[in-house]
Amino acid sequence: MEPRDSAMNLLRDVTRTFARLQRRAFTCCGLASEAQCLTLTALSSGTALPVSELAAHLGTDVPWASRAVEQLHRSGEVERRADPSDRRVTLIHLTPAGERRAQAVQQALNDQAEAILGEIPPEHRNTVLESLRLLQGALRVAEEARRERRA
Repeated sequence: MEPRDSAMNLLRDVTRTFARLQRRAFTCCGLASEAQCLTLTALSSGTALPVSELAAHLGTDVPWASRAVEQLHRSGEVERRADPSDRRVTLIHLTPAGERRAQAVQQALNDQAEAILGEIPPEHRNTVLESLRLLQGALRVAEEARRERRA
């Protein structure tokens, strides 16, 4: 096997394993779906968003984001409000219950990341963190290129 093939297999395996662990983390917080978790964490910055911007932020389509918002609205964790600067636009806000749930999700994900990084020998942690920063940059470039191709 060529080193390139090995790296690609490793990246796919890491991605799948990490995604599985994240799904377990937000399930522990009582969320029914990954969509709900992603929506809560996207809104947890305190910025209200229209569904179209939320979908773009999550890298998904508007119907997918709308379903997640509707589920969270029914459970009382988000509310819809008219945008004061453009009454035609509806903004999605976290309710106090949604803020508490988002904080619980963030804490569960942070605890999980801390536990994972804790498994890496201390003398290798800086190397791993630098590698993750490089990977993050490469992923952002790839994501931007994909967006440009779609436009």
